Amino acid sequence: MDNTTAKVILSNLRERIEIGSDGKYRLAGLITLKELEALDHFINEVAPEPIAPTRRLDPTAAEANEQPQKFKPDPAQPVAPEIHLNLSTLSLPDSNADYRVCLDFGTAMSKATFVHDDDDDDLEDIKVLKLGVPGDQENIDEYMLVSSVLIDADGVLWFGQKAVEQSQKVTEGDHLRMDNIKRALSEGNLGEVLDSRFNPTSYLLTYEDIVLAYLSFFTWAVNYAVLHDVDAAEVAPNFKRRFAMPCFPRVNARLVEAKLKQLLGEAQVLADTFGDDLHQGLPLESFLAALKSLRSEKRNYPFIDGSVTEPLGVAGSLLSWRGSHDSLALVVDIGAGTSDFSLYRLHVTENEDGSFKSVAGEVDGTAHGITEAGNHLDNILKAYTLSKAKVNAQHPRYINIIHALDRDIRHYKEVLFNRGSALVVLYTNDAVDVSLDDFLQLDAVKAFGDSLRSELVKTMQDAHPDWVHWVRANPSRYLTIVLTGGGAALPMAKKLAEGTITAHGITIPVVPAKAFPSWLEKDYPDLETPYSRIAVSLGGARKNIIHPMQRPLTATGNGIGGYTLERFPSRGN
Repeated sequence: MDNTTAKVILSNLRERIEIGSDGKYRLAGLITLKELEALDHFINEVAPEPIAPTRRLDPTAAEANEQPQKFKPDPAQPVAPEIHLNLSTLSLPDSNADYRVCLDFGTAMSKATFVHDDDDDDLEDIKVLKLGVPGDQENIDEYMLVSSVLIDADGVLWFGQKAVEQSQKVTEGDHLRMDNIKRALSEGNLGEVLDSRFNPTSYLLTYEDIVLAYLSFFTWAVNYAVLHDVDAAEVAPNFKRRFAMPCFPRVNARLVEAKLKQLLGEAQVLADTFGDDLHQGLPLESFLAALKSLRSEKRNYPFIDGSVTEPLGVAGSLLSWRGSHDSLALVVDIGAGTSDFSLYRLHVTENEDGSFKSVAGEVDGTAHGITEAGNHLDNILKAYTLSKAKVNAQHPRYINIIHALDRDIRHYKEVLFNRGSALVVLYTNDAVDVSLDDFLQLDAVKAFGDSLRSELVKTMQDAHPDWVHWVRANPSRYLTIVLTGGGAALPMAKKLAEGTITAHGITIPVVPAKAFPSWLEKDYPDLETPYSRIAVSLGGARKNIIHPMQRPLTATGNGIGGYTLERFPSRGN
């Protein structure tokens, strides 16, 4: 860890220290591993010197001395504006829990679904929010919000499609748009200094700052959509909200959940404070001034309800919860940044009085995630294009070419898979013709397919073998493979739901789940096209959701030639 990184982390730690009513200092929350590493670094490596309370750098001095940049106030720069926070949402009484939104912060696109429970007829009013409207990107998608951030040379933050449009004006490759900010959560680098390729200013920023800035824009778009899409005047601004998370090891999941609860709560205050400025270009100094003011004292955000893992959200979207059902489903959620796998038993039975009892849960030990996903294919396509064009680091326009490819490669990938070929135009106006057949034959692409297949098998291997026996015991049973996420239609993904799978030495058949659940087909036919991308937020916002088990969900042999499944709890009936 270098001095600059350590100082940023410790500066953020300092901002979390509060003064209690007794005049003593206290540190709220957990100390992260990065913060401990930064403390150790200063104790062991750095001679004592004061850390100035500022987030601005003096890059000229640092470059002249070829030393790590230090925190140092710059008197030539204007003083940050005074920000008056809009804390009105925090003073509201508790909101009605019958109104909920689930936020799916995606690597490429972000989604949100609103659900209102109608207790009179046990129905759900479901609205996938049209975030593309406030984001001015209906031509791309009316439901999804582009997950991009750009800091321009004037120190202005741009989000979503506006970030994409502003990045088109950057012609010399001196700084880049951030398209993968969600990965900071899975890679655990929220406290690290933002790479200078993304930050052309003298402000010292962390990845957490940028994640919070984007979540503020996301929250602003959600608030706008709820106000305009939902016909319910009683929906309070502090409506309950859940949020989706990738699969993490249990300890990491708790840390990430706690951090996201804080950031999403702060995002609501910042969305209230800045309003439409979040969409029209937000001065970085204003954002940082507001953040400092916001964290000057401890705040509570009770309207942030909790998390649901991405595969659990998908599984929760499959069932109507109003009809008999019994199956074993393996959910494969292939997003832009991660591919997540989990095994579920979904069981709904009808009671004598005509009501339905639902029991659904996650099979113990089967929640897995890998970082090979849609972005992995982006990188393979970029490398393949450069190779075909014979462009390397010695090319006089290499930086410009790389910058332009980073900006547009996702578009070219979609064209390639949708049309079977793509003509990739480089910054130099040279064109590279890429065919899908040739691309799929690349060793790196085949390895990606193999990784998905290996993770699928591992998921079943990590389940108790009785689950495999349960499928084999009845010839009419299959292991249902549920493909979802932006990569659900990829050829290597579709192959996962073909043929058979062998686990614990037993081979069982697999079948693909219906691309669009029957209950949605009946009640919400307009959601068929976007379903694979909005399934996480839809399932996560419903009244009945599938929960990870507090105790293992296993299958046990009954010793008389068959297999029975343990009963396990759910929320709701």
